[in-house]
Amino acid sequence: MRTFEDSVMPRRSYKWGPLLLVCAVAMYAGVLAASPRQSDNKKDDKKKKPEPYSVKRLTQGMGLYAIGPVSPDKQALLLIAERPGQAPNLYHLDLTDFSIKPPLTNLKWGVNNPQWSPDGVTLAFAGFNETASFSEIYTLELKTGKLRRLTTNAFTDKEPIFTPDGKRLLYTTDESPLPDAAFGILHIAAVAVGGGKPEYFTEDEATTIQPGLAPDGKSVLLVKVDDASGRHSLWQYGFDGKPQQSLTARKFARIHSYVANAESGSIVIWGQEQAQQEEDVYVLDFKSREVRALPDPDLPKHNPTVSPNGRRIAFIGPTGSGAQVFLFDSTSGEIQQITSKGMVAHSPAFVSNDRIVFGSDRDGEKELYLVDLAAPTQTQEKKKN
Repeated sequence: MRTFEDSVMPRRSYKWGPLLLVCAVAMYAGVLAASPRQSDNKKDDKKKKPEPYSVKRLTQGMGLYAIGPVSPDKQALLLIAERPGQAPNLYHLDLTDFSIKPPLTNLKWGVNNPQWSPDGVTLAFAGFNETASFSEIYTLELKTGKLRRLTTNAFTDKEPIFTPDGKRLLYTTDESPLPDAAFGILHIAAVAVGGGKPEYFTEDEATTIQPGLAPDGKSVLLVKVDDASGRHSLWQYGFDGKPQQSLTARKFARIHSYVANAESGSIVIWGQEQAQQEEDVYVLDFKSREVRALPDPDLPKHNPTVSPNGRRIAFIGPTGSGAQVFLFDSTSGEIQQITSKGMVAHSPAFVSNDRIVFGSDRDGEKELYLVDLAAPTQTQEKKKN
């Protein structure tokens, strides 16, 4: 689970340590504390619920670390995986036939936070090269394979996103504006995709992290950390870097991540209202700013993903046999557990309204799986009838 210090305190990023920590956030947040002991899991094997939908393994020997975003045309998916003897690098999964191309990157110490450009022809990500102790921002042109490093400094640059016109990248950095300063507070910076000197995007003297785009694509979202209380709030900014409004006020002690959904006009938030509480998933109406938690408050919820039509939310939750994938359907208002095998499921992602990919150790290795919500098992059919 990502701690408060990991979110807001600038730290040196040495080689594997921070990269594996960031990847572990997506994979294991809240899992270890909730997973049973091995002996308990053996007892629970016979009690596992039957899986209601067809589940298919898509990879073999992948060494999957995390699942990235789907391409703008919905034809491809980005993966971060560690092949034997290699660092976790970036891979491209074709969603039409589930074929995987050779690795897109070959950075010695790996990559993280991949994002597609609006036209789908360029990728941006945070990466470690052969000598760097800190992650830098890179772009990769898919057709030519041209790799460009946009930041070069002794600071941690991460979480890049493209602006809607595809001309700039916004990212989180701890580079200080003061000459010769060791570190500054975490804040959002901007750099031209074609290269050039990075600039401050946010100028207010507060910690800002996790840049994103609003559901309508007309403004920027970011998480602001209150310096006095440490509480997180989701803010809306203009593309000029000027604050417009707080969308959540002081409701959250922590916001671990959020997903904006244009179709439903909502923002799905993974967070905690109090630091000592279990993590949960909330839905924020972008217009009214009403925030509501998903049903079943006793079930901790992590790593949410939203279907393209905005009607379903998949997330990771603990069970007696490990972390599994759950599904919330806004039409019925119900939550359903949809996987039960393996100890650790992670990184769910909708690739269509009826298909979810996720990482799991259900066959003993870290592989990619697909659950088809349009293909119920016989158990599910009997339940319906």
